[in-house]
Amino acid sequence: MSGADGPWRPTEHGANIGHSSAWMAHRKVALDVHRMLHEDDPERAILDAPYTVMALRQVLRGVEMTRRHLRSDAARALLDDGLAAFDLAVPGGKEARDVIEHFDEYAMGVGRLQQPDVRTPRARRPDDALSEKYNHRLEWDRSGDEPRPAYIVGPYRIDLVAAEDAAFRLHCDAYEALLLDEGNPVPRGWTYRLQRGARHG
Repeated sequence: MSGADGPWRPTEHGANIGHSSAWMAHRKVALDVHRMLHEDDPERAILDAPYTVMALRQVLRGVEMTRRHLRSDAARALLDDGLAAFDLAVPGGKEARDVIEHFDEYAMGVGRLQQPDVRTPRARRPDDALSEKYNHRLEWDRSGDEPRPAYIVGPYRIDLVAAEDAAFRLHCDAYEALLLDEGNPVPRGWTYRLQRGARHG
């Protein structure tokens, strides 16, 4: 590790850089979802939603970076569990992000997920029907007590409220993995409960 007297070396702090990057991306997700739920601005919600899904991927990328730079097996195992839990809570998140990021391909029906058997992108032929199947939009689930925003990307449905909570839980796991790696463990889930316990039981 960089000493207090020497220059700060980012290459020695990959776990911390990953964690802070995940924190910033989660804040983007949380602010977007808060605006969707509490501000009566449908146009802004429509504009925010696809970038909220993309920010979820940045949360994952930051946590994956943290995991790569941890020293202890126990800390890495904690994040393996956290990443698996996130994937279960946000099914299709990676695929949805791929469709949004590569909109130029999916709008023409030539995306990787649309024509998976055609490995060479230039060999894929435009297809209107596939384009229609992979359009994306913001919808509101009004079946419960409160409306919930969901972003639909082709066959993938991302519940943005559930995704934000899963991203926050994963960010908390990364913090706890850092503490464990430094020899200062806390009980698993302590950070999440401390931050959200009053609201989430």
